[in-house]
Amino acid sequence: MRLVKIVATLYEKFDIELFRYIDVARFNFSHRSYREIDEWISIIKEAESRFGKKITILADTKGPEIRTGNQIDLKSGDVIRVEELKLSNEAAFREVLAPGDIVLIDDGKVMLRAISRDELQSLSSYPIKPRKSTIIRNKDYRLPSITKEDLEDLEFIKPRPFDVIAQSFVRTAQDVLDMKKLSGLPVIAKIETASAVRNIDEIMKVADGLMIARGDLALSIPEEKLPKIQTMILNRASKIPVIVATQVLSSMTDSPFPKRAELTDIYNAVISGADALMLSEETAVGKYKREALDIMHRTIIEAQEMAQRTTVIEDYKDKIAYSAAMLAEEFKAPIVAPTYLGTTPKKISSFRPKQPIYAVTSNPNILGYLNLFYGVFPVYYNYEPLFQRFDDVKRVLGLKQALFVFGYPSGNSNTNTIVFI
Repeated sequence: MRLVKIVATLYEKFDIELFRYIDVARFNFSHRSYREIDEWISIIKEAESRFGKKITILADTKGPEIRTGNQIDLKSGDVIRVEELKLSNEAAFREVLAPGDIVLIDDGKVMLRAISRDELQSLSSYPIKPRKSTIIRNKDYRLPSITKEDLEDLEFIKPRPFDVIAQSFVRTAQDVLDMKKLSGLPVIAKIETASAVRNIDEIMKVADGLMIARGDLALSIPEEKLPKIQTMILNRASKIPVIVATQVLSSMTDSPFPKRAELTDIYNAVISGADALMLSEETAVGKYKREALDIMHRTIIEAQEMAQRTTVIEDYKDKIAYSAAMLAEEFKAPIVAPTYLGTTPKKISSFRPKQPIYAVTSNPNILGYLNLFYGVFPVYYNYEPLFQRFDDVKRVLGLKQALFVFGYPSGNSNTNTIVFI
């Protein structure tokens, strides 16, 4: 059973059968229309019914980004004026641009050097395409962390069944706190700026999860540091879900076969402790969506047997959760964690048991967020009173035996009872 989750970016329509692979449906608000999102939400709800599982709906915000608005064919050595790029937020771009700066567009496919605040010289021969992210290496734009466009998107998001926000271009912990207050949803902080890396410890304290957005991050820092930073984040963020994103299987956008290095990348991310891996172009516009999802699914299953187990034990609740993970492996039994706030299954997940964790809850508001965690499969069910209904819960889940882990009395966030049935 696959315990590490798959996040898929939705854009072009595809066969609903592919949702059997998908745990989290991501909408990139930089590239989607509201009408298209509404159409997809209907498809997701149908897929949930068909496959009998929760599919988390994730909104990925635009954030303080700058994107191109023009198509320009470039050869190495060509000089263009900044105004030719038709940039969104051009004033903010010019404000921090200085002679000698390196400008990177479209995940670094286009590289330019600033001759002045008005002129850029191409260092590569690659066309500039519209709506591509534009970054000045080692600099952050002086834009509000939550933009006017983000506020408009939040008004669209609030009445719809979105489960979580992925906040783009986070720089400080306060950015995350502001988004949590405005959205009312769990917030995944996207780590894609040098500032976010510098402030990672404070961001982890307030974020509900992290996404290592390697595309923009590798343009904001010296690229040779990216693997080290990814490993550092996965090691430190043991109590919240971490999504590894960008170029995971990028070759499969146009090819039915992955590169061998991509398979190794998936394997290493899983054994280092990732809760989820994300596909972007591969499922958004790729020609081989099914093949990409299938090879990711199979590679994760191969890797998760070697997933690193956290040893961070802070209190007796962690000791109980750790014991549950060990006992589940000894008995080869799935874990059932009745919960209202999600505390118990989240704690057990951090210890990476090799058995699934069924988070049985009567609180529908936590289903989507819990679904981001390694090994956690949320199930909506009114389980009270628990002591008289162990067999009922097993029957609903289709289990012959299970390790029940729960707090007592119910609802107090204490994990102090383990029962094997």
